[in-house]
Amino acid sequence: MRRRSEAEAEGAGGMASTSARAISLAPRGGTPGSRGARERQHRGSSNNLKARGQVRVETKIGRACEALIDRTNLHLRHLVSGATASVVARTLLAPLERVKVELQINQRPGGAVKILAGIVKGEGVAGLWRGNTLNLLRTVPYRSLNYYTYDNTRALMLRGKDGELSVAQRLVCGATAGCVAILCCFPLDVLRTRMLRKGNEAFYKRGALSTLAHIVRAEGPLALYSGVIPALVSIGPSNAVFYATYDALRSNHLRMASSAGRGGPQREEKMDPKFSLLYGGLAGIVAETSVYPLEVLRRRLQLATVVAATGRGAFGNLRSMSRLLRVILAREGLRGLYAGALPTACQVLPSAAISYYIFEEAKKTLRVHK
Repeated sequence: MRRRSEAEAEGAGGMASTSARAISLAPRGGTPGSRGARERQHRGSSNNLKARGQVRVETKIGRACEALIDRTNLHLRHLVSGATASVVARTLLAPLERVKVELQINQRPGGAVKILAGIVKGEGVAGLWRGNTLNLLRTVPYRSLNYYTYDNTRALMLRGKDGELSVAQRLVCGATAGCVAILCCFPLDVLRTRMLRKGNEAFYKRGALSTLAHIVRAEGPLALYSGVIPALVSIGPSNAVFYATYDALRSNHLRMASSAGRGGPQREEKMDPKFSLLYGGLAGIVAETSVYPLEVLRRRLQLATVVAATGRGAFGNLRSMSRLLRVILAREGLRGLYAGALPTACQVLPSAAISYYIFEEAKKTLRVHK
């Protein structure tokens, strides 16, 4: 009995010492693991607060942007949509534009691939973007006015009318948009053509304003509209064909979608973006190839005044479109009227597709509804 009591006492003492050691090893303020659980819970709460704060900040920024858009003039938003589309598309495809200029204006021998390789070899890869700033100086206001005029002319013709525009009305809207944009922006087109012409590198280095002042002083203000009649003759029909083709493709697509139960013309902004790309590219190719010889004549006539003043070049005495046409056919054949057609087609297809797609998406973002 005595021995059993001693053993029980020793056991109780051992358990007490073990418990004491466990308590001493345990983290202060709770049982083992409770501190870690509280830290994890605290971190989780902190992350949730940060996430909620970030959402609130993003919501505030979004609301501020929406308020800014709503306060901005609708017509300005419309023009900005067109400018955005032009900048993105033209910058991406600037190398093809450079090759087209070499073939069309400078009449550089060789095919498009050979010219491309020659530019890279002589000027480096950056040479493919030579003149892109000038190109944007021309195309940004031109495209903005073009899209803006077409949308507003179309909306005016649709006012008080149920249904769609006729083919003739679409052609009129497109031609009107092209002519308005040309008349407003043509001096910029002349400036670009002169500066990119072979032999005028000094003008390019001086800058656009210096070159513009030189043209006005040496040739008079009317020189800024040299070749404007051929431009209207070529771009008016081209613009008409582009918009009529695109509008017809889009209307047919929406009509088919409506008959399939996926929404009608009243929901045209919901058209899948890939169709905007496809229809824009197809319309661009149809428009460009249908009037391409007129585009060549327009470019050549823009150089007529400066060539005549210096007495150089094959077209120094040309003043009419018909005479230029006869000279090109006599000296270069039918091929001369399609100089640069391949790089132009390679440029127009993605350019028209990308620019019109971005234009439509920018209108949605900036809440422009026409």
